[in-house]
Amino acid sequence: MLALLVQFFRVLLFLAHYLSASVTAHVTAMLPVVLAAGSTVPGINMPQFALLWCLTLGLMGIVRLYGTGPIQVYYGSGYLPSVDCWGMGAVLGLIFRLVLMLVGVPWVMFIGS
Repeated sequence: MLALLVQFFRVLLFLAHYLSASVTAHVTAMLPVVLAAGSTVPGINMPQFALLWCLTLGLMGIVRLYGTGPIQVYYGSGYLPSVDCWGMGAVLGLIFRLVLMLVGVPWVMFIGS
């Protein structure tokens, strides 16, 4: 049950990135709160919890067209229309999320044990 709750909040944090101005703003506002809340859960392995959250935050740069510096160059040059940026961000976000779940989580569990 705890694992399901953690996954729910990871998805919530991933989707909450759309409400912030940049990756830096999102990490600065959300990460301390999430880590503080996670530290109150009995039995949680904090190094694993923090590593999984930080891995999730690394995916934020590909989600939308105004989150990081490099994507603004592609969008601003007209190379990628707005619809394509959002669509590719959604598809790549899902792909990277699946890879994180299938490869990243078992890896973190392995190195954390």
